Amino acid sequence: MEKKLLTIEVITAENFKSYQGFDLADFDRHSLFFDVHTYKVQKIKTYNVFKKDISQTFNIPSKQIRFWVLVERTNKTTRPDVPIPESYFNKSMEEIRAKMAPLQNDLRLYMEETDERNDKEIRNIIVFLKYFDPDTQTLKGLGHLYVQEFDKVGDYTSILCKRKNFPTKTPLKIYKEIKPDMIEEMNPKYTFKQLETQNGDIICFRKVLSNWKNNLHIEDNRIHEIPTFYKLLSSIVTVNVVTAEKFNKHQGFDLVNFVKPPVSKIHSYKILENTTYGTFKEKVPQCFNIPSKQVRFWVFAERQNQTIRPDLPIPESYFNKSMKEIRKEMAPQQNELKLYMEVADKLINGKTWFPYVEENWNINIIVFLKYFDPDTQTLEGLGHLYVQEFAKVEDYTHVFCKRKNFPLNVPLKIYEEIKPGMIEEMNPKYTFKQSEIQNGDIICFQKALMENEIQEYTKSGRIYGIPRYYESLTLLTVISFKPEWQGYFEFDLMLNKKLTRYQACILFYTSFAEAVALHLNVNPYRIRFTNTFPLFDTSEQTLNQAYLDAPILYYEIFDLNITESNLEEGKFFKIIWLGNTVKDEEIIDICLQKDGIVSEIIEEILKKMTLSSNIKIRLYEVMNHKIQKEYKETELIGRIHEFMTLYAEAYSTFNNMDPMQTHGIPFKFVIKNGETFADIKIRLQFRLGMNKTEFARIRIAIIPEFTYKKLEYLEDDDIILSEKELSSTDYLGLDHVDETESMEKITYIRG
Repeated sequence: MEKKLLTIEVITAENFKSYQGFDLADFDRHSLFFDVHTYKVQKIKTYNVFKKDISQTFNIPSKQIRFWVLVERTNKTTRPDVPIPESYFNKSMEEIRAKMAPLQNDLRLYMEETDERNDKEIRNIIVFLKYFDPDTQTLKGLGHLYVQEFDKVGDYTSILCKRKNFPTKTPLKIYKEIKPDMIEEMNPKYTFKQLETQNGDIICFRKVLSNWKNNLHIEDNRIHEIPTFYKLLSSIVTVNVVTAEKFNKHQGFDLVNFVKPPVSKIHSYKILENTTYGTFKEKVPQCFNIPSKQVRFWVFAERQNQTIRPDLPIPESYFNKSMKEIRKEMAPQQNELKLYMEVADKLINGKTWFPYVEENWNINIIVFLKYFDPDTQTLEGLGHLYVQEFAKVEDYTHVFCKRKNFPLNVPLKIYEEIKPGMIEEMNPKYTFKQSEIQNGDIICFQKALMENEIQEYTKSGRIYGIPRYYESLTLLTVISFKPEWQGYFEFDLMLNKKLTRYQACILFYTSFAEAVALHLNVNPYRIRFTNTFPLFDTSEQTLNQAYLDAPILYYEIFDLNITESNLEEGKFFKIIWLGNTVKDEEIIDICLQKDGIVSEIIEEILKKMTLSSNIKIRLYEVMNHKIQKEYKETELIGRIHEFMTLYAEAYSTFNNMDPMQTHGIPFKFVIKNGETFADIKIRLQFRLGMNKTEFARIRIAIIPEFTYKKLEYLEDDDIILSEKELSSTDYLGLDHVDETESMEKITYIRG
């Protein structure tokens, strides 16, 4: 189903207005400032229907909306390039993406709200305006503006002033936001054409400041120059946020594992270092639909015993401090800021949301609760709790019982999780001060068991007590499972370090594979490990030995069921089918008898792709992004290496690589006798699926078989390429002319 959906991200003027950063918006979904409207639509949905849906969402007449396609420029910025023509109203959104943004998997659009426009506006350039305020140290988007290419920049200063409600003759300093490290002042006497202004460019301006005002900003340590402020925007700090929900699901030491957190165990945000705590505290709770006044953030600190726990809350008086300042002050030894998000449900005594906490004064101590269940052999987080330092541990047993919905008089065994290898039972008669409890400590409890219950757990091979369970955690390692192909998810699994790879494989197929299969709605026998973790590996090597440095395993899901018997009798192939352009890929799974021949693979492809039987199919293997071999239909499939990447295509097709270090999808391209280079380029552009603008950036060169020979760039459209002495191992190099001067695409020539 996922393959039939297209992700469309829409930016509005409102998004742009509040955005603090480069470009029009932040498309990094790990950023705190990711603020675009995201839709998943059927790829076949027409532009007309999509436009009507969006107009209804924003309550704007459809005729007053125009969408601009954002493309990534060669300088890595993302800007609106061209509007979607109204003549495309019956085209599908996938067709529009493939035609107007072929190098992107998703479609990014700017929604322009328009009035009636006249025809001459077609010749205009759309630019976007930002205003920098040195007093507030912020940017403000002021929407878009149409300018004429032969007008001078100075002709528009009155319009810029009007956007900020300044007097029309207010002197301004005007800059062009080219890329993060290139913010250039615009000469007001130059035309927009002279300044090479194009659709989607961003203009940033501020007032010209008096010497007195400049000196005041310097004294107050405020930035007053636009280029300097943009440099600050490139400084990013990562903030990892732990919630009660994530803690409650954690199976291990501490609140979560920061060293190698399992997937989705923490919320990670990338923010500008100059972001104030007030802004951060406002935005993060919004992600969880929680009022910011009910949230308090605690800073994690690493203790001498190597555990990491919440230490102190960020004071509300730090509201205007930057997150960089807070990290340096409260977590100076850490490159990232780690926070626990405390959420209050109700006011305390009708006055305050949170208990008073002060450094070196432990009248209120925040502790975290875990419950061990010997029946399920799991830990369960039960959130945090405030305790009084002079209260006894036994005074809180009824609170612990209440958290688990036990009768309040159920006898408990209570332990403190000090560090791995040190889990100590707490004396219920001791106060928390006598037990040396401090902010961030973890208390783990379970029901007190009768002797017959202990014997029953022991007999069944299950752990019955907290200390032994924590000891077993030291034998666990986190293994990451990643899909070999797109379309499936990543996950982590905790496995015993002492397991052999064979035992781990059996465990996977008997337990976790079923969970994955249920989630993906597939048969568990369709799951297979790739060559990094062979199925039914009889190696006695333990997981700790095998994956000490890089505990990552790759898996794939076949369209066919895998069983131990048909693995012995058959051979499985995952084939990448190339469509009309190199961007059209589809994965085909095939299982055939080992004594079959290549023509049987081709027959299966014809069936699965519903192709005519008279279509010619080419099958070839690829290694290191080079075509290694093209198979003849009479060859035995038993000789094909199991983990070789196989490509199939209808005649004729092509390939990508670098003259010294190859990359991309290899394919062949037939050179016709007597064909001019100009005609070859037309066919090549179509095969690459590029538009004219993209293809115009490409230089084409002949890459010789032997890399010590000099490249020969082809500049003359009238040459006859078939007349050149080319071998079947020569290549055409498609050199994408950009700042990196990297050789991105190479076409393999068949003479």
